[in-house]
Amino acid sequence: MPELIHLIYSSAATHAFSQEDLSQLLTKARFKNEKLSVTGMLLYAEGSFFQVLEGPPDVVDALFTMIKNDERHGKVTVIIRESIAKRAFANWTMGYADVTPEEADELVGANDFFSTGHSFAKMEEGRAKKLLAAFKQGRWRSRLTDTGLSSPLSLQVSASARPPGFTYAFQPIIHAEKREVFSYEALIRGEHNEPAGHLLQHVAPGDLHRFDEESRVVAIELAARMGLAAHLNLNFLPLSIESSPTAISSILAAAEKHGIRPEQLVLEILEKELISDFDRFESAVNEHRDKGLSFAIDDFGAGYAGLNLLADFQPEFIKLDMYLVRGIDSNGPRQAIVRGILRTCLDLGIDVIAEGVETADEYDWLRGEGIELFQGWLFARPGFEQLPQSFELP
Repeated sequence: MPELIHLIYSSAATHAFSQEDLSQLLTKARFKNEKLSVTGMLLYAEGSFFQVLEGPPDVVDALFTMIKNDERHGKVTVIIRESIAKRAFANWTMGYADVTPEEADELVGANDFFSTGHSFAKMEEGRAKKLLAAFKQGRWRSRLTDTGLSSPLSLQVSASARPPGFTYAFQPIIHAEKREVFSYEALIRGEHNEPAGHLLQHVAPGDLHRFDEESRVVAIELAARMGLAAHLNLNFLPLSIESSPTAISSILAAAEKHGIRPEQLVLEILEKELISDFDRFESAVNEHRDKGLSFAIDDFGAGYAGLNLLADFQPEFIKLDMYLVRGIDSNGPRQAIVRGILRTCLDLGIDVIAEGVETADEYDWLRGEGIELFQGWLFARPGFEQLPQSFELP
């Protein structure tokens, strides 16, 4: 009996699926498939499902029997069931993309990153990849004309589908005294190193916090694959906690899965995103803080919430906003403000990171005030899908 098979099928949705419906379906599928050791990919376009299931034969066959009997599917068609030497989707338990006809070709294109972070381009050549390409081109799409799905569904790309071609760059945070990389900040990028703004314009406002949560899993997996030994700084929208109970636990789960210790993770909270329910935020943070997670206030000095956050929620780090740092060697008011911040952080046991440092004069002044942690182009630029090991100190 073969150890692994893949079963690929298509089906028609028996009713219209909203983005919320698809997200719930994905969450349940991931949970179930992880327990069963089943991996694969689920695509959804124009009211049609296309799925690859990988795993032990008896498990996959039993799961497919359940799918055939699921009232959400009609016209269930087995495309192929055969033995495979190894999984095409590695450890990914399930992902999906929900697309309009116009978006289908682009979203399932050769360089797309699906919701699990699995790259279509990096899949090994084989039957599964060819059939995914066929689905992209419009083949293997089943329709039920009597369900109101005869016209294409009009869905925005949800956060779970992710913007096309998304990956990460990593910029070192340098410990000047020890002359070593203390951490890497994960910076979301397009497939050709496009900046974050280029990608986020594809994310609907209502999906931003879900995307914020799911994208961190990709950053963790990528950093682990590159052999992360230092800390990892991850941007974190605090309102994600209000929209998802797994906003922080999903980070810890991903870290454990990929062999990264919680003590290596630093969540950077944007000062500019006001926290509407601080008690809930603080409770969620403290629930996971004892596991080793650290927190930082990012862009400190750029908004109005920083001092309140500092008073009510003492992070392990603050990152001085780059506009406060810029030209500080010759700007008296900025020097006075930064000295006050440093004194406060010293009293509270908070480490200060100077980010956006671009000149040796800025570095010399900040270093002279006792700052040890630095980030900026003066030391090292972000490494696209790599963890830069070398850096320069003035």
